Amino acid sequence: MRNKYWTALVSVAVTLALVAVGGGCRKGGTAAESKYTGSWAQVPDILAQIGEPNIPSRDFDITKFEAVADGTTDCRPAIMAAIAACEEAGGGRVIVPAGTYLVNGPLYLVNDMELHLAEGARLKFGSKYDDYLPLVLTRWEGTQIYNYCPFIYAYRRKNVALTGTGTLDGQAKDAWSTWARKEDKGIETLRRWNDEGTPVVDRFLGDGYFLRPSMIGFLGCTNVLVEGVTIVDSPFWCLHPIYSKNVTIRNTRIDSHNPDNDGIVLDSCEYVRVHGVAIANHGACVSIKSGAGREGREMGWPSRNIYVHDCTFNAETAISIAGEIGGGVYNVFAESCLTGQGLRPALAIADERTREGEIAHVCYRNMFGLDVRDPNAPNQPPDVYAGPDVQLAEQGGTVTLSGSVVDDGKPSGKLTYAWSLIQGQADAVKLAAPAALKTQATFSQPGVFVLQFEANDGEATGRHFLIAKVGEQPEGMEGVARPVFPAGK
Repeated sequence: MRNKYWTALVSVAVTLALVAVGGGCRKGGTAAESKYTGSWAQVPDILAQIGEPNIPSRDFDITKFEAVADGTTDCRPAIMAAIAACEEAGGGRVIVPAGTYLVNGPLYLVNDMELHLAEGARLKFGSKYDDYLPLVLTRWEGTQIYNYCPFIYAYRRKNVALTGTGTLDGQAKDAWSTWARKEDKGIETLRRWNDEGTPVVDRFLGDGYFLRPSMIGFLGCTNVLVEGVTIVDSPFWCLHPIYSKNVTIRNTRIDSHNPDNDGIVLDSCEYVRVHGVAIANHGACVSIKSGAGREGREMGWPSRNIYVHDCTFNAETAISIAGEIGGGVYNVFAESCLTGQGLRPALAIADERTREGEIAHVCYRNMFGLDVRDPNAPNQPPDVYAGPDVQLAEQGGTVTLSGSVVDDGKPSGKLTYAWSLIQGQADAVKLAAPAALKTQATFSQPGVFVLQFEANDGEATGRHFLIAKVGEQPEGMEGVARPVFPAGK
């Protein structure tokens, strides 16, 4: 995470005693303690959408493909042979038994595959830069380029998993991390390409540009699981899903202290659950992004529907929604996490002027941190949830919209409600009771519509939106413009 240029809009600073930190959505406990209400009612809907990989019950032991656990023999050919056999068989688990294995180059994951590191297994990635060629498509600080390959890479795969209790060792401290002092040329080049709209197919940055690869990269993947493994000594960002959907990261440990070693970077991803992870690193523990500059704004591919809970964070920042957010960030929920000493902001929401993007509906509660200054704000906006997205197969029809609201009772405890259309053809939608908590919406034409629900307590307004797709429409966020919220709201 780069801290140059950005101005924090929301942060929790560190200085007093061990206390619980709460934000505008702070009432209530975890799922086991209380019912989800207000915007938190969205959490069960998010979890219901996250599908984990379904991996066939076939095992491929890398030692059967001549991998040698001596720490000096290059085992990449053997591991890739096991992966090829797994793919040919229709999927399964590629097993790394106990022992230390040298891997000189990247491992490419395939569909319906689980790379499983047994207890005591360690993959040590080699430090010869040319071994990580050819260049592959990735996103580097929010700009699409072709760069050195992440050490573990999956491109447009479905049902992929990285599991076990073994260790992934990037061995980057004395190799890749030294590039942090030489990367200015590469950064200037990719930012210029972004500003000028240079076609992505012409954006090749390799030798001489010194842009480090991420340790693990998933690009355009669906149903991703990372569970149990330990990640150490990463060259750049440690775990970097991009344009990916249905991502689960749990019970994983990251311990990496090279420059810019952000732990988990969620980059234009949706339906993500991060829980039970322990991160000690240089940078942000969890960083949420959605594209930089002109390219990020034009793509408009947000990160949304993210749930982070029951984690331990010890780094510069626990959760950051900072630079490279051109596509927007929506519906982020974090609760029941512990942050260690030494954080600057424990929780940071920021926006670089040159990388602007909408941030809406970020909620946190029961966040415990050492030495937190003044966690209790005065009047908080009402905490609202418009309800799940709507899909109507027919060319029109009527649906019931039910808002959910939790408020702190300030200043008077009285709330007013408003439903409105913020994207779509106005005469194609009729709201039966736009000033009620619950209303019916009737659609007379097909299309993509964005409906906003507001609750006002007399001083502050809470907002949330849902997407209604009527008739046959593209999946995901295609056809959906980034909502534009009134200034200062």
